[in-house]
Amino acid sequence: MTNTLKRRSVLVASAAALVGVSVEESQAKTSKAKDPDLDSVLERLLDQKERGATLSPVQKYCALLSCVTAQALPEAAEKIVLRALKEKVSPLEIREIVYQCAPYVGIGRVQETMEGVNDAFKEAHSLPLPTATTVTDKNRRESGEQMVMKLNSDRMKQILSQVPKDEYDLRVNDLYDFCFGDFYTRSGLSLKDRELVVFGAIAALGGCEAQLRSHIGANLREGTTKAQLVDALRVMLPYLGFPRTLNAMNQVSQMTKDSK
Repeated sequence: MTNTLKRRSVLVASAAALVGVSVEESQAKTSKAKDPDLDSVLERLLDQKERGATLSPVQKYCALLSCVTAQALPEAAEKIVLRALKEKVSPLEIREIVYQCAPYVGIGRVQETMEGVNDAFKEAHSLPLPTATTVTDKNRRESGEQMVMKLNSDRMKQILSQVPKDEYDLRVNDLYDFCFGDFYTRSGLSLKDRELVVFGAIAALGGCEAQLRSHIGANLREGTTKAQLVDALRVMLPYLGFPRTLNAMNQVSQMTKDSK
């Protein structure tokens, strides 16, 4: 939580203690008293039994958590993680979903979102979690390059060969080291699911159509179907809103049309 949220929690706990109710009961009552109509709409839209029929539980939360991470919503993340744990998505998978967003939305947003995630983990007694790092300083770049080529192969080789020398460190070496070496190589989540996370994160940012198309292509090559991408957008809709959702849908439609 942020400092403001922590102070709010302390006040809630103090008030709860005075009247002899649990913190959870007090928070629930406080939440219900704020915006019951809006909460009811959100609750209905988050009913995963009705949305995302082609997605596994892990894939549903790849979409939903990537969306709230891109927007740095720790309170929403905490509630979503508690839902995910009840649906048997593992704490390690949850953490990796959020971490995978880092090179796309920035580490700061991931750190803020992880405050809510870790609060949920504490409540569910899921901490500490093991490391998922698989690379060292010696092999990070090589491992990252291998991952890039695995996902993109000849097309990426052609693109990278045309990068100007004065842009190479940013466009190529940082891509190998940071984006792929530090994150795609981690254990705990499949490559296919990591690409779905990236699709969700970029869609949530908005205005990144070129990058979104690239990762729609990567998703399709990894075996994710158009129906699954559409369902991922439906899962994200409550937090994404219609403009960004439909913009992403247009890119999916175009990419799948072109791939036929």
